[in-house]
Amino acid sequence: MARLPIVSADMVPAEFREAFEEVTALAGGSITGGPGSFTINSPEMAKRRNHLTSYLRYETRFPKRIQELAIINTARAMDCQYVWNAHAPAARKEGVADALVDSIRDRKRLPAMASDEEAIINYGNEFFKYHKVSQPTFDKALKEFGAQYLVELTTLMGHYAQTSFYLNAFEAELPDNVTEPVLPV
Repeated sequence: MARLPIVSADMVPAEFREAFEEVTALAGGSITGGPGSFTINSPEMAKRRNHLTSYLRYETRFPKRIQELAIINTARAMDCQYVWNAHAPAARKEGVADALVDSIRDRKRLPAMASDEEAIINYGNEFFKYHKVSQPTFDKALKEFGAQYLVELTTLMGHYAQTSFYLNAFEAELPDNVTEPVLPV
């Protein structure tokens, strides 16, 4: 059971009610799962965060294959079952090889991969392990993606690290329709 209850409109202070209603409108007045069920505890912050989420997920133009690979690599680094199970199927659908997805999940030796996949995996892994990125790894990622997309991919990974923090800290429950094996943690 998650550590925070589902937020209803009557639980929200009057000064944040408008933001709450805006964020929950599409969900019918409350958010019952995922990171939104936690971030809505701060309706104005959730409203502002949703704009970045929307841009990173649906409006940016870097390849969806790389986007999903960056997300699952972040989920693995953060040991976030919820993000992993939400995005590993999408990574497979977007063309990330099963062997690569499975190797990331199981923390096994990674198979041969395309240069753009290798660039984003090495970039993310170095940052999550050392909290910085070496010049050669940075240069390879910059060459692969260019400045704009590297900034966006960096933001995407940071955003999903934040999302993982919410989901892990507040103990989000996995949905019933899980199709991926859980992360061995």
